[in-house]
Amino acid sequence: MSKISDRLNKLGHTERSGFGFGARAVSIKIPVILVAVSIDKASDSNGLTADLFILGADSKGAAQTTPVTNAEIWGVSVLGGSAKEIDAAVKEGADFVIIESDLAPGAALRDDSTAKGFVVGLNVTEDRSKAIDSGPFDFLVVNGLDIELPLNVGSVLDVQEQLARYSNHIFLRVKEIPDQISLELLRDIGISALIYEAKTVTDSDLTALREAIDQLEPKKQKSQGGATLPRTSDLFSQDDDDDDNEDEFEDEDWV
Repeated sequence: MSKISDRLNKLGHTERSGFGFGARAVSIKIPVILVAVSIDKASDSNGLTADLFILGADSKGAAQTTPVTNAEIWGVSVLGGSAKEIDAAVKEGADFVIIESDLAPGAALRDDSTAKGFVVGLNVTEDRSKAIDSGPFDFLVVNGLDIELPLNVGSVLDVQEQLARYSNHIFLRVKEIPDQISLELLRDIGISALIYEAKTVTDSDLTALREAIDQLEPKKQKSQGGATLPRTSDLFSQDDDDDDNEDEFEDEDWV
């Protein structure tokens, strides 16, 4: 399993390491939302603190092959190119591949331990959204650059409208740093990561954001208990059954 897939599966969990004779146990809390930074070249990650880095495609749309050496988790974006560049990037340590376009090489979908992401457009047909949701993707990337913060009800519904079609982890591209309430709302609607551009964000912004996210607890699950009202269709169905029973009695001959 890729590092990013493992991290996504453990969002909000606390890991303990160092078990064993003479080992000191250390607790590590996985945040409920990850912070990702898109970079144009590997060196752009220097001086920035994030959970993962996304190395953009080169001028031809192919995956870049220079490793992001100071990052625990990093991956590449592809719009074109060939399997050759993807293979080279994975060999250098790329943990995931984000497909930015339908024109990206099919090799990006190959069945291996590399995680796969897909950038979802705004105007997606129902059939295509079903194909995406059943595809081999570990996460989807949604554009939220037009979202104004702090979030209002309309903005929340706009995002939810895009997410309603999918069951994958969602990475949201944003340009502003959300306040605590907006972070809680993003968590509640199912955002797994926020993506920022390295050239438009500072390390102090990212550090403050990660500290704010660390204060978030996992989303509370609504209770399934309590009484439920019968559906209208059930009531009509019951009336129909009663009528049928009455007809049966009327048809019988009494002696």
